[in-house]
Amino acid sequence: MSRRAIAVALSLVLVPIVAAPADSPQTPQIRISTRLVEVDVIVRDKNGPVSNLNKNDFTVLDRGKRQQISVFSVDFAPSIPQAAQPLPPNSFSDLPRYGTSTPRSVTIVLLDNLNTLYGSAPGAIESTPRWVEDLALQNARAHLIQFIRTLDSRDRVAIYGLRDSLHILCDFTSDRAQLLAVLKNYDTRSITNRETVEPGSMHPPVLGHAADGFENGAAAFRAGSANETRARITIAALQSIAAHVANIPGRKNLVWLTANLPFSDAAMARVLTPANIAVYPVDARGLLTTTVPTRPGEGTFTLGMGPGAITDNTAPAQSSQPIGIPAMQQLADETGGQAFVNTNDITGAIRKAVEDSAVTYTLGFYINRDALDGKFHEVKVEVRGKGLTVRYPKGYFAYPDTSPTKDEDQMRLLSAVQSPLQSSVIPLQASLSRVNEPKPNSLSLSCSIDVHNLRLVQSGHLRKGTVIVYMIEQDQTGKVVYQWDRGYNLQINDGTQYAALLKSGMLFHQYLQPKAGVTTLRLLVEDSNTSQFGSLIIPLSQVK
Repeated sequence: MSRRAIAVALSLVLVPIVAAPADSPQTPQIRISTRLVEVDVIVRDKNGPVSNLNKNDFTVLDRGKRQQISVFSVDFAPSIPQAAQPLPPNSFSDLPRYGTSTPRSVTIVLLDNLNTLYGSAPGAIESTPRWVEDLALQNARAHLIQFIRTLDSRDRVAIYGLRDSLHILCDFTSDRAQLLAVLKNYDTRSITNRETVEPGSMHPPVLGHAADGFENGAAAFRAGSANETRARITIAALQSIAAHVANIPGRKNLVWLTANLPFSDAAMARVLTPANIAVYPVDARGLLTTTVPTRPGEGTFTLGMGPGAITDNTAPAQSSQPIGIPAMQQLADETGGQAFVNTNDITGAIRKAVEDSAVTYTLGFYINRDALDGKFHEVKVEVRGKGLTVRYPKGYFAYPDTSPTKDEDQMRLLSAVQSPLQSSVIPLQASLSRVNEPKPNSLSLSCSIDVHNLRLVQSGHLRKGTVIVYMIEQDQTGKVVYQWDRGYNLQINDGTQYAALLKSGMLFHQYLQPKAGVTTLRLLVEDSNTSQFGSLIIPLSQVK
């Protein structure tokens, strides 16, 4: 059914029917499109976090130009444990739930089976590999278990796994027993073959042999394809994580237990920075040897014979340091986190990342509309004082308020449908009940859509926009059994009506009759002006 064919206009003279979610932000989330840029800053000295600074101690530069700090706050990590507050029966929310109040920061741990490599046995041209990855993730899991055993009840940690797609092992909790049970049974085997993605370490080219050239060319082509696939899977996973925590206020930490990131740090930062995620890559390989070879010929291979021979030392296995470390360090730097490489104290690295947000300074400044040029703006933060270490995201993309292309719209929809995580970019709260009318064995769905995060264009006394509601029915394998979508043109009277909707949310209601074999309902709400999604994943087994 075409969403354009059934789009209707709503008068929206609505009485509040569904209360706003208890853990919904109390004020609209401010985005770059509103011309306010917010930068979260961590300041430490030799004794730990520094908490006694004021606005006058900071200087913010945007592309070298000093900015007036219009927003300043100091946020402290919660010091009182919060008891979990469940939703009412048959109710569901896309906002991550981990307590009666929202912590100023949360931590996601990502166990990366995709970007660690197996097959580190010496190749034909190697006496021994410089760094062994086969047991890297097993090593990281052991250290993570040590950390979880001492997890503070104030900490909220989620653990995800990255294989051929993102897997939710445990969403946000402080339950040590639950986290340890998940980790104990986690399969740490890598799924990426070193020989496939680093063919230079196994297939040195030989000049003058066409067959060898063909073989090496084919190996390089396979490696390019394999690396492109894992880059796509990795970026999709990061997008899912960013969307999931988008409406949690404040700084979020991503502890990434990995070993091999041959991807663009800028591309990854572009996904994570808007969601205020600081990345802490932890090299699961532990202590590494990164010394450049000193013995003649070590770490190189020679093409041909005699004075004109070509020496190649650029193959991954012969590089002067393990693949992925520069990307880890640059990604951490771009997002305001910290990379932990060449260390066996992985437990300490995880603990430091989790505890890093004990004190967070938020600095906000306004930019004019002309600055929304779609380009990356480098930001520099200076702090008055000696012996201070300062970390913060190194910039932002100043996107103008333009509508996405059709291809971008389709790609974001596909990503939202395939994601194992709910997206909180548009907060949703729904209730689902079993009824026998208008037909037997029906479901009655009521959903409150938070208006704060919709881009509504001012037109006279009206605020206008369009939302698309998608309902997708899936079986236990995730296969789509049935789907439909419906578009709504919004025309909201400015003033009291808009203010009332900000408090109550907009109500959507629908009767459903799931097809045979359906185990999961996936509700998506899209803002057509931005192609941003809120999404709910509702297991029918949880509907009583």
